[in-house]
Amino acid sequence: MLARGRSEAPGAEVVQADIADTTAVAEAARDCRAVIHLVGIIRERRGASFRRVHVEGTRSVIDGCREAAVPRLLYMSALGARPDARSRYHRTKWQAEDLIRESGLQTTVFRPSVIFGAGGSFLPQIRNLVQRAPMVPIPGSGMNLIQPVWVEDVVSCFVGALDSAGTVGRSYALGGPETYGFEQLVDVIAEADGVEVVKVHLPIALLRPAVAVLSRIIPGFPLTSDQLAMLLEDSACDITEMRETFGVEPAPLQEHVRE
Repeated sequence: MLARGRSEAPGAEVVQADIADTTAVAEAARDCRAVIHLVGIIRERRGASFRRVHVEGTRSVIDGCREAAVPRLLYMSALGARPDARSRYHRTKWQAEDLIRESGLQTTVFRPSVIFGAGGSFLPQIRNLVQRAPMVPIPGSGMNLIQPVWVEDVVSCFVGALDSAGTVGRSYALGGPETYGFEQLVDVIAEADGVEVVKVHLPIALLRPAVAVLSRIIPGFPLTSDQLAMLLEDSACDITEMRETFGVEPAPLQEHVRE
């Protein structure tokens, strides 16, 4: 089922299609010069598994590009994507990258750290904890590094890649100018909101089994085992190529954290 409608952005048209439907994807992409593939999920729900969305969905997008004769494809992967990752999210993102690389299309892959901006989820979840919970749980040491990157800086890199033949066949790590431990990130948000927080460090040996059980029996539990695995590893990178290739000087988190 393909639905079209006007968007609030001047000159833009919204097309809704099932990513698993190659014909619908091809119809949506017809007469375009490039496809930017952003579809992904951070947690599995009924009918939407990491493999179905990240791997099979990407296969469908590639086939749709071929069918519509669209030569250029930009893909949003994730920092930490690799074949031996602990999380299924990162493993399936890597499998999608493999499909992209083998597609024969003119491709560029982006691997951002945590993206913040309107409509984001990670930082608002922390903010909700800071503002509402009597105490904020800190997994393990709270020292695992995160390098939040402003959504508009990510957009600038995607747009820059469209007009640069030198980015074809390349992969780029995207991050902000500063790294934070998870506990430090909680402090930054609490300070911006003028809130005092009580932080409690939770041992990983106890946290892993607790999250595995609670995420299965409590609908909407805020953390899954897969998300915990990602939270316990660094999400930081060298952004030299990002700066030099796209001319982007990434915005610090502090400039936008109150938003």
